[in-house]
Amino acid sequence: MPPSRVRVVAAVLAAALLLLIPGEAWAIRPFVTDDARVVGGRLGQVETWALVNRRSLSHNLLFAVGPTRWLELTLGLTHGGVHSGNDRGYSLTGPIAQAKALLHEAQPNGWPGLAVSAGLQAPFGFGPLLPSGLGAFGYLAVTESLFREALLLHANVGVAAADVGAHWTVGVTAGFGFQARVVGGFHAVAEVFYGDPYDPDASVPSTQVGFRYIFSDHVQMDGTFGTSLARHAARGAGDPGTEQWGTLGLRVVSNPLW
Repeated sequence: MPPSRVRVVAAVLAAALLLLIPGEAWAIRPFVTDDARVVGGRLGQVETWALVNRRSLSHNLLFAVGPTRWLELTLGLTHGGVHSGNDRGYSLTGPIAQAKALLHEAQPNGWPGLAVSAGLQAPFGFGPLLPSGLGAFGYLAVTESLFREALLLHANVGVAAADVGAHWTVGVTAGFGFQARVVGGFHAVAEVFYGDPYDPDASVPSTQVGFRYIFSDHVQMDGTFGTSLARHAARGAGDPGTEQWGTLGLRVVSNPLW
């Protein structure tokens, strides 16, 4: 093989090996329980995930940027189709706007990380996935890092409110989740949560289990299966019952943008 071709092959193999080295492991959407971290100063981030259940298939996009090492600003939208129930058709909704501040960075085997977040969900767009009104949320996120980040524990508590026309409804949101390294970049994830800051209509206890694969500090992938833990009447779904769903997500973090 010519020397130039050997160099090209070696460079490709080296890049692939670097991609497979596990980096920092943190909770992200489609996890509802958030982590006490921000994307980082001058960095950008794209989080995207698909969610499928018995009545719909939706795709979510979040774009975040770190103006400083302790602040993260996020904009997002949702689109997808509802194929069963009383309401059917394609939807496009958004934006979700969120600001998140890191109060204390998690120290491995030390003090937990603390972050606060607040945001708005505008009822713009069309289709059956459109929120019933303007939404607002805020929560405190705590992350404990143990065993050199082999085990991460996340806890959230907050409130979510929605303007339903004549009045505002306000509900509590809470969640607890963990992420445990199994081998290499492969992690097991699970959570239990009540409510969802991004969905003021969610008001039942639920759980998700799944996996997270950390390819590098820049790329990771997630998959989860979730179910509600109580019967409820989902909007447009008809009779009360439990709800099951599956998700598949991807997170990409940039190099410094400026």
